[in-house]
Amino acid sequence: MRSYSSWRRFCTAAVAGAAAVAVLAPGALAADFAPSVRQSLHAADSAQLPTQLTVAGYQAWLKSAHTPEAAKTLKAFTRLPNLKKYLFVQHLQKRSAYKALQTQLKGGPRGLHTVVPYNKFVSFAHDVRVVKTGGRKPATKVTFTVTERIFNIAVTAETVWVAYQATKGRRLAVTDGDAQTVNTNAAITVKAQDIGTGQNGATVRTVAQWHTTPRVASFGKAVDQQQSIDVNASGYWKARLDSSS
Repeated sequence: MRSYSSWRRFCTAAVAGAAAVAVLAPGALAADFAPSVRQSLHAADSAQLPTQLTVAGYQAWLKSAHTPEAAKTLKAFTRLPNLKKYLFVQHLQKRSAYKALQTQLKGGPRGLHTVVPYNKFVSFAHDVRVVKTGGRKPATKVTFTVTERIFNIAVTAETVWVAYQATKGRRLAVTDGDAQTVNTNAAITVKAQDIGTGQNGATVRTVAQWHTTPRVASFGKAVDQQQSIDVNASGYWKARLDSSS
């Protein structure tokens, strides 16, 4: 495995498959918009985005997604009282809340779980999981996930992971790494523009560049993020997610 300067690139098609829930059904969402803004949902750089997401439009989109994640979100969403449904959908469209989905963590050799409140409606869950496999060539997989929750219902989760083999805490060899996102927020589309896994001496790393584009005008402009997980030969890790734009 080569150094960080020559990352091994992964096909982002795999990420797109994992994030299939993020594909919006234009007709379902647009059906609930006022007639003056009944446009088809174009690419995020289009000037003709729907004005905003509504409760009925969001429910229709979740039903049309046909994924386990969307079904789970729909079940939890429909149980909310009407006022909370309205507030939920309003926060889906808040760029400031999504952009706050960032953190810096360190620890090891075990994992970590924390929940940080953004306001009384939104919270961010940070999870680092360490899983060891047996066999002739035992390996360790470290996964870092950041999840935005509204009324404790997950709407966007971004994950990076790296797998490696170590001998007596000294020799280190990266074996794999990747990234994926699960998104049930109909106001945005989240895609990985670049994913790389590599090794630099006694540290292995996976880093992903996320690009989030609006599907409704109320969200505002696009957001770029970088998410990474670094692990050394002793199993100590550093996890980071930064937002820009």
